[in-house]
Amino acid sequence: MQPPVQQPNQPATNMYHPPQQAMLSGGLFSLHKFLMIGVILILIAGLISVLPDFTGPPATVDYDTSDENYPGNFNQATESYNDFERVMDTLATMIAMTGVGLIGYAFVREAYDEDTTTPALRITLLILGTVMLLQMLGTGFNLSVSL
Repeated sequence: MQPPVQQPNQPATNMYHPPQQAMLSGGLFSLHKFLMIGVILILIAGLISVLPDFTGPPATVDYDTSDENYPGNFNQATESYNDFERVMDTLATMIAMTGVGLIGYAFVREAYDEDTTTPALRITLLILGTVMLLQMLGTGFNLSVSL
């Protein structure tokens, strides 16, 4: 009688590292997911950038001009509004850059996918993604800090 044939040990899959097939399949990456997330981020950035406009800058009619503290209070309110506007614009720019980056990445990633139907579509997606990412880096990417 022959001993039972031993099966080769299957490599244990770690729950934190999905198998390579899952990484390459469309489960984790989907053009539609990345496009939707990018567009949503751009829309959120647009909403954040107009938040300071809801209240507007301080107006002189809101302050008592006969008060001796009027110039100081008005200047402090104006400076506070300008700070708020700058912070919201910076936050909106960061969120919009993330959205554009995701859309550009989705185009470049889709161009390298083997399931894309025609070479012309692959080339078009690659060019669109590259142009989006380079445009983002060239004009919208600013790391200066204003004090």
